[in-house]
Amino acid sequence: AERAQHPLEYAGLITQYALAQNLDPALVSAVILCESSFNPYAESRVGARGLMQLMEDTAGWVAHKLDEDNASYSFDLLYDAETNIRFGTWYLGYLSRRFDGDATKIVCAYHAGQGNVDAWLKNPKYSSDGVTLDVIPTQDTSAYASRVLRARDVYRTHYFPLPTPEPAGA
Repeated sequence: AERAQHPLEYAGLITQYALAQNLDPALVSAVILCESSFNPYAESRVGARGLMQLMEDTAGWVAHKLDEDNASYSFDLLYDAETNIRFGTWYLGYLSRRFDGDATKIVCAYHAGQGNVDAWLKNPKYSSDGVTLDVIPTQDTSAYASRVLRARDVYRTHYFPLPTPEPAGA
């Protein structure tokens, strides 16, 4: 039942682009599930597009960072599964580097914006040390982060198990 509620499509593309960005493919799969339920034509009420539900400004910024903001770039390319996964994983990789691989902060920044996460980390009501996000102050982002991180764990269990470290001296 758990596996049925967590389908996996585009596994090859997810793995390829997740690994290129040093990301856990289970996290990428969880974001896609929670954002679009693997529908490449999904569009949110605020205009986010495709599998990973990228906003037009974010997609344009990623295209610029990838040196692809030339005449052939169009926001409509975000309906293409490979383009969307490539742009979305690049952005998640950027957030991962920016937030030291902390999955909670990465997912919150993906949902609410990196500026909000920065502000939350500076607020002692939400972060006791300025590094750890102890409280996610908005209900929608808190619920989103919880859903994504639970789904990531299911994807790890059923599709992307973490490698077991080699014993010392092996």
